[in-house]
Amino acid sequence: MFDWTKMMIATAVISFAMLTTCQAQITQPRILSATPDRYANLQEQLTNRLRATTEEKQAYIRRLVKLVRQKKLDIKLVVAIERKALEQRPAFPFPYFEQAIKIEAAKRKVIVPTVGEFELARAKTPPRP
Repeated sequence: MFDWTKMMIATAVISFAMLTTCQAQITQPRILSATPDRYANLQEQLTNRLRATTEEKQAYIRRLVKLVRQKKLDIKLVVAIERKALEQRPAFPFPYFEQAIKIEAAKRKVIVPTVGEFELARAKTPPRP
């Protein structure tokens, strides 16, 4: 005989699981100052939206923001690639973003290594005293 109670409980659990979504913010929220820093906002946006959870990926994003500050990369280009990465690969946008940035930066004669190459270069440099 079919147990309706178990079916109702299972349906309730599945419905609750489907309606519940979890979101997390990777970076700490900042206390806003009177003068907004668009580069800090860019770094937070890229870190959170691209899900840069490892220290290597976060260091990579800091390097990209540094290139934007130095006017070697356009902020509009970086944001456009970030949005395209989120559109193409919503679950795992970082690898798509990384490859697209490398290609577009090369067109502008700016060398942007991959995260693996970037981390290897960081490992070879001695720590500062």
